[in-house]
Amino acid sequence: MIDEATTPESFKMGQKFEDYVREYLFVSNYYDLLEKTHDYNSNSKDYVESSLKPDFKFRDKWTKKEFYVEAKFRTSDYKGKIVWCNDKQLSRYQEYHKKQPVFLILGMGENPKYPEFLSLISLNQAKYTGLFPSIVEKFEIELDKPVTSKILWGRN
Repeated sequence: MIDEATTPESFKMGQKFEDYVREYLFVSNYYDLLEKTHDYNSNSKDYVESSLKPDFKFRDKWTKKEFYVEAKFRTSDYKGKIVWCNDKQLSRYQEYHKKQPVFLILGMGENPKYPEFLSLISLNQAKYTGLFPSIVEKFEIELDKPVTSKILWGRN
């Protein structure tokens, strides 16, 4: 109960969206979950350094390729761009991307459990902390539908 009260709203929204990503998009039928970052409450008690990695590391059951997914949920844009990370985060994600693919799954809307828009973007295309809506829209994916191998690797 106390944990719920002390967790910042932005972290609650992020956790809800991460749950959505695993339940509906990167489903266990298609992807093995290899790593997942720790939640706010775990990290506030004893910070786990691996939390600096992207949110998920998966293995595609079909291709056996391993990759990372960073899940971000936003309710609106800021000055005409969708700001999905800061400079330090982008730099870190780019370092991981040099070794294994990193994908950004971006959800938008009012409720992270029920996004109104989804975009799946390889870090090859998500090169900046803020992305123009026209870029994000190019990589739109269907709501509530699992991301298949074909969809995923067609974006690399």
